[in-house]
Amino acid sequence: MGLGYGAAMSAAEVIALNANATSAVVPTQPAALPHSVAAEQALLGLLMVNNKQVDDLAGALRAEHFYVPLHAAIFGSLETLINRGREANPITVREMLRGTPFDDDQTLLAHLTGMFENASLGQDCRALAEIIHTTYLQRQLMSLGDALRTQATAAHRPDEAKQVLDAVSGELFKLAETGSGSATVRTLRDPLIEVIQRAEEARRNGAGLTGVSTGFIDLDNLLGGLQKSDLIILAARPSMGKTSFAVNIAQNAASRLLSGGANGAGVGVFSLEMSADQLAARLLASAAGISSHQLSNGHLTDADFRRLSEASAQLAELPLYIDDTPQLSINALRARARRMKRQYGIGLLVVDYLQLMQGSSKASESNRVQEVSEISQGLKTVARELNVPVIALSQLSRAVEARDNKRPQLSDLRESGSIEQDADLVVFLYREEYYLSRQLGAEESMDDKTMALKDKLEQSRGKTEVLVSKNRKGPTGVVTLLFHGETTTFHNYAPNPMHDHGQISHKN
Repeated sequence: MGLGYGAAMSAAEVIALNANATSAVVPTQPAALPHSVAAEQALLGLLMVNNKQVDDLAGALRAEHFYVPLHAAIFGSLETLINRGREANPITVREMLRGTPFDDDQTLLAHLTGMFENASLGQDCRALAEIIHTTYLQRQLMSLGDALRTQATAAHRPDEAKQVLDAVSGELFKLAETGSGSATVRTLRDPLIEVIQRAEEARRNGAGLTGVSTGFIDLDNLLGGLQKSDLIILAARPSMGKTSFAVNIAQNAASRLLSGGANGAGVGVFSLEMSADQLAARLLASAAGISSHQLSNGHLTDADFRRLSEASAQLAELPLYIDDTPQLSINALRARARRMKRQYGIGLLVVDYLQLMQGSSKASESNRVQEVSEISQGLKTVARELNVPVIALSQLSRAVEARDNKRPQLSDLRESGSIEQDADLVVFLYREEYYLSRQLGAEESMDDKTMALKDKLEQSRGKTEVLVSKNRKGPTGVVTLLFHGETTTFHNYAPNPMHDHGQISHKN
C-alpha cells in the first residue's frame, strides 16, 4: 500500500501515475511493505525532463532506496548517463537497459515515455525523494525488527545478548546515515574541494588550522589542529599528566565552540578510569585556578568559593559530554559514540584509556595482544565512521624506566605493535622534572653531583615535552608546555619575553 503524499502530489496525479504503470513492467509487490510506486515514477519522470535536478539528490538518494526493481535500474541508468555528460531521456535510458532483465521492447520504452510525458515541472524532486527514502527506511526497520526478534530469541547468554545489541546498534547507525548526503565511493573531485575549503578557512581565521584546536599554540602550529577521522594515541608513563593533558584539550575545544570561535568542537569523553565526579573536580580546579588538594580537603577562602562558583557556571555550559562506564567493550563504545554523535553532534572524542577497554569475547579468549589490536582497530573505525578525531590515551611499557634516556619511543607502546600501526598520530608526554626529583631523592650526599642535579631540576620545573613521534599528515617534532601540578593544568610555555608562544623544534 502506498503512503500519502501531503502537498507533494494531488490525488488526481497519483491516480494518473499509477494508471500508467504497466503490470508487466511493475510487478505486484507484497502489500504489507511500505512503498510509493507513484512517487518513484513521478521522480524518475521529473529527472528525465530536467537532468540537472539529479545533482540536487547527490548522496541523498540511491538506487537501492527504490521499491520497484525496474525503477532502481532506471535511476542507476540516469546517474550513469548524466555523470558521463550525456542527456538522460526515455531513448537513452532504454539503450542503457539493453541486455538487462528489464530489456523489453514492447513495454519498457512505453513505460519510460509515460513517466516522461506525465512529469510535472511543478513537483519538488526533494519532496518526492524524501517519500521514497522514508518508505525505504520503514522497510529496512521492519526487516531489522524481524531479524532482531530471531537473533534475540537465540541469544541465551549475556555475552550473546550484548553482541546482538551491538550489531543492531551498528545497523541502526548505518541506516540513520543513509540519505545524509555522504557517499561510500567518491571521485577525487569532492575531497580535493574539501581540502581547499579547509585551507581557505584556515587562512581566513589567521590561525593556520584545518582541524580542531588543542588550545596550545605551538602544538596547533605543528599539527594544524586535530584532523577529522584521525586516531591520535596520547601515551606516557604514570605521573606524566596524560589525563590532565587530554582533559585540557577537551575543555579548550569545547570552550572555543561555546564562544563561537573557529576550530572548536563538542567533545565526548569516555572515562574508564576516573568517575565523572573526579573528572569534573579536575576541570573545576583547573578553571578556577585552585589546587585539587584544596578542593578535596575544604581549605577554601570566600574568594576561592567565588572563583569556584564562577568557574562552575562557565563549565556547566560547555558542550562536553562524559560517559564514565568502566570496562567498556570496543563494540559498546562504538555504539555509545554513535549515539553521542547523533544526539550532541560531537566533533572530538577522548578515550581514557585504551588498556582498560575490552575486546570481543573471542579476542579476549585468545591473548591480550590480539585483544588490544582489536581495540585499536576499533577506535580507528570509530574515528572514520563518525569523521571526528579520536584521542585514545595509552600506557607505555616499563622498558622506559630501564633506559638512561627515559624519553618515550614508539617501541614503548604497551602490549601491541598494532597501536602504532593504526594510529595516525602518536604523541608522548615527558617531564624530566619527575625523574630528576626521584633521582635527587635517592642521593644522600651534598656533593657537586647533587648540586648539579638540583640546578637541573630547577631549570626543568613544570616543563613538559610533547613529543609528536608519528604524524601521517605532517611533520614530527617536540613542543614544550608548562605543567602546573596543583591545578593539573597545561599552559603555553614562553622561555623568554621575546617568545610569547612557546618552544618548538621540528624533526623531519
